[in-house]
Amino acid sequence: MDSMDIHKRVKEIIEELDLSNNSFAAKIGVTSTTIDSITGGRLQPDGSRKRTKPGYDILKNIIEIFDVNPYYLFDMSQQMFRDKELEKIDLSALTSDLDLIKKRLEKLESTKTTNGSSLKT
Repeated sequence: MDSMDIHKRVKEIIEELDLSNNSFAAKIGVTSTTIDSITGGRLQPDGSRKRTKPGYDILKNIIEIFDVNPYYLFDMSQQMFRDKELEKIDLSALTSDLDLIKKRLEKLESTKTTNGSSLKT
């Protein structure tokens, strides 16, 4: 895997979401100039570009607002967005499982009580 800096990752997220730097910036609560300096940087006299590193609040907002996989931002995963299916807990299935467990426990207790009373007689 090619090493990719966080600046390129932010730019890829913006492109994947099909947003402009301006609209992306508005959604995370910063100016478009801030996003421009993160993704494109400022041209230096020697022709290179100096990019601003995104701060904690910017990264936190990107992760929370767009459900971005934090590992993606730091080049530790190829999966850009968090997998909602893995994070979602199916409460109806859990409730059903709990009901089944409760019924089995009641049956075991009933059997135990019945066996216990028949042993005493």
